[in-house]
Order: sequence, then C-alpha cells, then structure tokens
Amino acid sequence: MILTMSALALEIDQTLQQLDSATASRLERLVRDALALVKPPAASSAQDSKRQEWLRRLDRLRESVGTGKTGISTEVIIEDIRSERD
Repeated sequence: MILTMSALALEIDQTLQQLDSATASRLERLVRDALALVKPPAASSAQDSKRQEWLRRLDRLRESVGTGKTGISTEVIIEDIRSERD
C-alpha cells in the first residue's frame, strides 16, 4: 500500500519547517487539539489520556528550552554520525 500525504498535511508540514521552534510547537498543539475535538473517543482512553499528557509536557519542554533558531533536524545529525562510522 502506498501512502500519500494530503494537501492539508503537506501544507502543515511545510509551514512547520519554516517556523521557529516555539511557534511550531504552538501550531502542533493547536492541530492536535483540533483533531482531539473531532476524533471519536478511543476504546483505550486511559492510555490515550496518558499519551496526550505526555505530549503536552513535551510541548512545554520544547517551549522552555527552544532558542527560536531553526537548524538541521536531529535525524540529519544522526544520519551524519552514522555515515562517519561506516
């Protein structure tokens, strides 16, 4: 099965790439909150509740340590380190 990204998901992703970390974090939280409003309740709501709380804590941490500067992603840094090992 080939997965494709919707136009909305693509627009959100492209916008996130252009924002500073604090603003990107706020946008991510808004999108998550909006999705939570329209999603039907899941069977494992206790686990989902813990996940949502963890995501909120992660957002607060990002905002508290964010510099507002954008740079290369963690994935790119890890790939670079791995390529140096080979």
